[in-house]
Amino acid sequence: MSLASELQAKVRSLGPAFNLDILTATQEIYRHHLDMTPAEEKANLAYGSDERQRLDLYLPKAAPLAVVVYVHGGGFVGGDKNGDGTFYLNVGRFLARHGYVAVLPNYRRAPVHGWPAGAQDVRDVIGWVRKNVQGVGTGELDLFVFGQSAGASHVGSWLFDSKTRDAPLGAVAGVMMASGFFNAVAPLSSNTLAYFGDDVTLHAQRSPMTHVVKTDVPVWLSVAELDPGSMGSQTFQLADAMSRCNGRSPEFAWLRGHNHVSTVLSLGSPQQDFADEILRFLRSHTRASDARDVGKKT
Repeated sequence: MSLASELQAKVRSLGPAFNLDILTATQEIYRHHLDMTPAEEKANLAYGSDERQRLDLYLPKAAPLAVVVYVHGGGFVGGDKNGDGTFYLNVGRFLARHGYVAVLPNYRRAPVHGWPAGAQDVRDVIGWVRKNVQGVGTGELDLFVFGQSAGASHVGSWLFDSKTRDAPLGAVAGVMMASGFFNAVAPLSSNTLAYFGDDVTLHAQRSPMTHVVKTDVPVWLSVAELDPGSMGSQTFQLADAMSRCNGRSPEFAWLRGHNHVSTVLSLGSPQQDFADEILRFLRSHTRASDARDVGKKT
């Protein structure tokens, strides 16, 4: 059995569930199998006044193909762009190794900051990128936005809810949302309520799903085989809503043998299935002529 298969088997043994223990166990499955070769990195750059409004920047060695903003998960109340020196440092270094400028922000969290703080922070990060990363503001360099779990929820609100975004969407080459939360329907966990609020009459209006509209932005959705059903169903619902609005399906990936977090935790490991999906989407929507020829090994 290959190492990649061994890693997948260990994840599968944890089953279709998700909690803090499974998060920790999944981190330990991948922790010692990641390529953590440093990129050129700049940490804790401010994009706002709050202490959570900081981002890390990862730069490729050669001229960049595009810029990818990665918005991590954390159940609306937790998560960090680099909480332990490994995750999600692995995501930034993986993207930089393959020719992309990676931008990994923290964002304001519940219970101190409820809806719509996360989506507005995504907006402000993108505004910072357009002002500070050469080539993005002038359209010479493509911009992608990638969110996972609660991060995907914030990205979904930024993409679809124009009133909450309160700014032009601007040029976006593609949006990726992995195992996200898009529809605040009871019963909700305590951490989800902390973000969306106790008033259930407001939940629909605050849900990304409510605001889905036709869009020309390429969108890629993914769900993990071992996402708990209540989590996985959210992505299928969003895919259905987008299909109805656009008259065609968004791009979609079903990740065999992955759980809610093993997808992003595996980036840079010998298990390359999720990495291949990410790179395929980026290359297919990046204008740089050599995008498809860069970094075919993870």
